[in-house]
Amino acid sequence: MMRRRELLITCLLLLLPLANKAAEHNSLQKESLFDWSASATLTSNYIWRGLYCGGPSLQLDATVSYAGVYANLWWNVGAKDWTFTGFNPEVDVCIGFSRWGLNVNYLHCFYFDRYPDGSPSRFFDFRNHPKDGGGATGEWRISYRVSDRIPLSCLVAFRTFGRDGYYAEVKGENGEVKTELKRAYSTYLEVGYDFDLTHDWLLATRVGVTPAKSLYTGFQGDFAVTLVGLKLTKTWQVKGGMSINTFANVMLQPWQVTKDNLIKPIDGAGNQKLNFAVGCSVLIGS
Repeated sequence: MMRRRELLITCLLLLLPLANKAAEHNSLQKESLFDWSASATLTSNYIWRGLYCGGPSLQLDATVSYAGVYANLWWNVGAKDWTFTGFNPEVDVCIGFSRWGLNVNYLHCFYFDRYPDGSPSRFFDFRNHPKDGGGATGEWRISYRVSDRIPLSCLVAFRTFGRDGYYAEVKGENGEVKTELKRAYSTYLEVGYDFDLTHDWLLATRVGVTPAKSLYTGFQGDFAVTLVGLKLTKTWQVKGGMSINTFANVMLQPWQVTKDNLIKPIDGAGNQKLNFAVGCSVLIGS
């Protein structure tokens, strides 16, 4: 009887460290449910999905998440172009869910501009407006990344709220032709693959298309390849959860590209097809 009791006590003593390790692991899992990150980026040009959106810019980013649910705030402050004819501030608010490589979110963009009558745009104006017509924009996005071993990703983004309009001629009931503001529901599809190079270098490749008339083609035409992009990034890890990234980003918009619009003077950069940016980011996080 004593031997059985001693054997039981010995087994419990041997299992106690394992139980402590399991408890510590569960505690770490609970702690890791909450996460946060922030970054600041200086870039020579603000380019996005093959489009030139601005000149030298400071871009701030902050994200908080819990158990896969997250909220993100992104702020751009920069010049419209290298001639500094004006500024194009932008604030994007994003809420979404990310788990197992799948990311579903809603993005709300506000540009601090004005309506045609001169009054300032409203942040929660979900009505359809033409380009440069004021208001905000809303976009749903679904993306998936296979894994770190297979860094293949895909993205589907489509606009459902706010400015996404173009004017089209339609026939009325009496046969008269009139002009109406239509919503494009601008849709963007992208496939990407990341190449993890040596010494913390990363080469990201992207190809993007739009399947129908959209903002990416100035609300003209139908299906178009709107992005062939390369981004080279070098990362330096710093103590305290900080990292520094330097990058070079090249974006070509193949849609209706010609030798005349491939590279234009910077004051006409809104229409040029080949865009380039270099920059540096500082990132911190838990």
